[in-house]
Amino acid sequence: MSPLTRPHDFASFRPSTGVAQAPEGGPTIGVIPSVRPATASESGEAMDRSCTVSGSIGGALLVALLLTGCSGEDDGAEASPSSAASSTASAGATAEGPASPAPSSEGTPAEYVPASLERPAQNVPKPVMPELAKEESRAGAQAFLDYWSDAMWYANQTGDTSYARAIASENCEICMEQIDFIENTYKDGAWFIGGRENAEIQDPNIERSPDGIYKPIALSSAEGIKLVENGAVTYEALPRSGEGDPFLVYLDYIDGAWLYITAANMSGTGEVGG
Repeated sequence: MSPLTRPHDFASFRPSTGVAQAPEGGPTIGVIPSVRPATASESGEAMDRSCTVSGSIGGALLVALLLTGCSGEDDGAEASPSSAASSTASAGATAEGPASPAPSSEGTPAEYVPASLERPAQNVPKPVMPELAKEESRAGAQAFLDYWSDAMWYANQTGDTSYARAIASENCEICMEQIDFIENTYKDGAWFIGGRENAEIQDPNIERSPDGIYKPIALSSAEGIKLVENGAVTYEALPRSGEGDPFLVYLDYIDGAWLYITAANMSGTGEVGG
């Protein structure tokens, strides 16, 4: 398997500081892990809610990758008008995936099997976007972030990034780097264990900023993630609670659909471990 090239940050909804642990004898990496416990996924059911510097394998420094992408501290700059022009066409094709995993030979959904050192996850339930996630409201934005979390977890579990690509702005460079990295990881025969995260909006109400973008304050938690190559863990990001470490999530709402743009540290935050 050829060495994987890693984008410069691996973690979750937000850019914080944490410590990732490498295997014994390996380097220690600064990161921002992420995630919410796998609920429906553990039962093998579809995730239907209403409600992540280059380096190479084998001793080179591994650097954390942001699962969702962040743009540093919020400087109040206007979002690029083209940030809204993401994959709206593909969103209709992939945002609402099948409602259940592939059926077994008996015609019933096969049981979800988590990833291990021996093989990637099996029978991973596909993310399903709830109707609430299409609503322009606080509840709708939260449901959308839940779906974004599901889409990224599904990508980490399977290497299929189509659901995440369909709802992320093409101008989120870190998002695209992370998505490309996940795809390349699986193409090279490696895979991930874990990788689920959760972002919870803290504002009681949300409204568009003067630049036309929604920027709710959020907190995120992460279950952690492991990269498996050749049957061994070559990188591990630790779990984190995210308590006391708020950040901004940039979202747009266009033609009846939310779009994930990026996330940014708030001034004076991002130093609290959790």
